[in-house]
Amino acid sequence: MGKKVMTTPKVSVVIPIWNTEKYLKKCLESLVNQTLKDIEIICVNNGSTDSCLQIIDRFARNDRRIKVVNIEHGCLSSARNAGMYVATAPYITFVDSDDWVEPQCYELAVAEFERDSEIDLVCWGANIVPLDVDKNSDYIKGQIGYHKIQLVGKQELNTDIVLKTNVCVWNKMFKTSVIKNNNVKFPVAIELEDNSFFYTYVVNCRYAYYINKYFYNYVQRKNSGFEKIKAKQSDVVAAHLKNLEFICLYYENKNILLNKKKFVLFKLERYLRFDYTYTGECNKSKVLTQAIKVADILYPYFSESVLVELLHDSKTKEALAYVFDTPVWIFGNKFLGVFYKHKKNQYVLHILGIKFSFRFRKVR
Repeated sequence: MGKKVMTTPKVSVVIPIWNTEKYLKKCLESLVNQTLKDIEIICVNNGSTDSCLQIIDRFARNDRRIKVVNIEHGCLSSARNAGMYVATAPYITFVDSDDWVEPQCYELAVAEFERDSEIDLVCWGANIVPLDVDKNSDYIKGQIGYHKIQLVGKQELNTDIVLKTNVCVWNKMFKTSVIKNNNVKFPVAIELEDNSFFYTYVVNCRYAYYINKYFYNYVQRKNSGFEKIKAKQSDVVAAHLKNLEFICLYYENKNILLNKKKFVLFKLERYLRFDYTYTGECNKSKVLTQAIKVADILYPYFSESVLVELLHDSKTKEALAYVFDTPVWIFGNKFLGVFYKHKKNQYVLHILGIKFSFRFRKVR
């Protein structure tokens, strides 16, 4: 590695690092060898106990673009926030220390910002790299599907486009001014924190540009956090709903919550369904408690929402029936009885195999 002279950086690359000595060298090499040379590489050593700090220091001695930030071991959000705090470039991006980035990525991303001043966000695709994970597993297939490029070119960041964009922060480049002027940050002590950062960032933006290239290499290792959640082996509880609480409070503070009705109601239903499905029986009550907390924030704005009202009234059985679109039996059985479907606001009367549907209109 030749000695690099530090110039005014165009991009700050924030890398939280904790005990990834097997992968860190490849990650850092992919950054120092970017075709865009005007970058600062902020290595946040998150209390590593392996040889990560020695690897970082060795790279830093040969490349003045590398900044080393040492913090006590904490959560991923704390490390990323610490890196953002010292960032000096007009654009910020993130890398996980066991992944790597293709050489032209940052040069082409910055070019889109400089070509069009309306662009506040640039996104690109991610390759899924299974290491000790079965590449034919449902989990890997799901990751490939999630990270498949769906949007190309300049897009207005309306709700539909935002919901089609994955939330990961490492396949995106952000404007530092948007982050700092709007107090956008990662929530401390909440897992799956990219949700909060992404959804609080984009409400301050109008346009994004989507590059039709897979520039980020996302390494999948056995027993990753999200894989454990999907397998119901994680001790993380209600992570999506906790992020939604963070997001809703941010929107409320900016007086835009009412304008985000479609988004927050969609996420409330989806996140409750996910968190409840992929948690152990002993923690399902905690998921419902968190859902009620979110509903209590939303109730003054969206009391007409069936799901919000049910959760606000602590009618959790009925709320789950709504989310999973299952009937609630009023009395009887399928031969003679009545059940209610919350999603359709519909009663169904069963008489000897014949169904009669009817509704009551709610008057406020």
